[in-house]
Amino acid sequence: MRFGAISIDEAEGTILAHKIFNNNGRLLFNKGRILSRDDIETLRDHQHEMVIVAQIDTHDVHENEAARRVGEALAGHGINVKAPGVGRANLMASERGVLRVNVPVLERLNTIYDGITIATLHEHTLVDIGDLVTLVKIVPFAVPDARIKDVECIAAEANSIVVVRPLKKGKVALIISGHESVKERLINGFHEPVKNRIDFLGSDLLEPLYVAHDATAIAHAIQDYSDCDLILIASMSAIIDREDIVPSALLLAGGSITQHGVPVDPGTLLMMGYLGDVPVVGAPGCVKSPKTNVIDWILPRLLAGERLSRADLVAMGHGGLLKDIPERPMPRNLTDNTDES
Repeated sequence: MRFGAISIDEAEGTILAHKIFNNNGRLLFNKGRILSRDDIETLRDHQHEMVIVAQIDTHDVHENEAARRVGEALAGHGINVKAPGVGRANLMASERGVLRVNVPVLERLNTIYDGITIATLHEHTLVDIGDLVTLVKIVPFAVPDARIKDVECIAAEANSIVVVRPLKKGKVALIISGHESVKERLINGFHEPVKNRIDFLGSDLLEPLYVAHDATAIAHAIQDYSDCDLILIASMSAIIDREDIVPSALLLAGGSITQHGVPVDPGTLLMMGYLGDVPVVGAPGCVKSPKTNVIDWILPRLLAGERLSRADLVAMGHGGLLKDIPERPMPRNLTDNTDES
């Protein structure tokens, strides 16, 4: 594409680069207009001799067609592409679910040509039907066809760059462990906030099961819920070590521990494990708060059918410093007034 100032005598059929106003400040022509013979005469009548335009060569692709092609190359399952013009393509969620983005390939595509830009929401964002999840913007009026083909080829090799993994309607168990003396308080504290989260995600929470806070009792409960899609365990005390009561119970039930300790605050004491294919989550105490914490980051992914690895959990550290929950026993702004002298 050629760009620059030319005589209006040569401007017919070119694309106007900038708005043009008359001497009274009234808009004559908007940018992006393909100048016709009549337009040239109008410019001449208003004493314009030169005009800044873009001239598309035979190997170029107009911005609107380029945006559509790039958008369609990116879109995978759960994505609709709309190309409203002005060099844009909007990728919209066609299902409610968790956004998946092939980030390394996205970064590669954004380096192909400075006139091709692709912006997405953060990977793993929970999206609703109709949400804008990705915006393709072609910066100039046209880009070389070869660069669009580069995008299409790389995207095809990667097998979709932007995908929505739909939420599944699952059956979720909640095991609460503690002493009999605090049964009512623990059930009241954990049940409602967990149920609100599960309901919001479109799954069904079973009535909570209260058991003694020992490994054998919790292990039996885990085994009893082996037909569920997700098992949550909330206890009277936090999980401090891999050999603590809840992790020991999961191992005793025949499961495995993926990770204890996640770089997300609030929620660092979360335990993630599996009983076969069933995810088992040892929830931290912050699950009782309605404010966003680590549980809100992992529940959508688990209920969309994703199996979380240790690497998945460790990667949450970037951006994992969330707003504090002031109800916590040890808020961040705690001041140590002890005399160490």
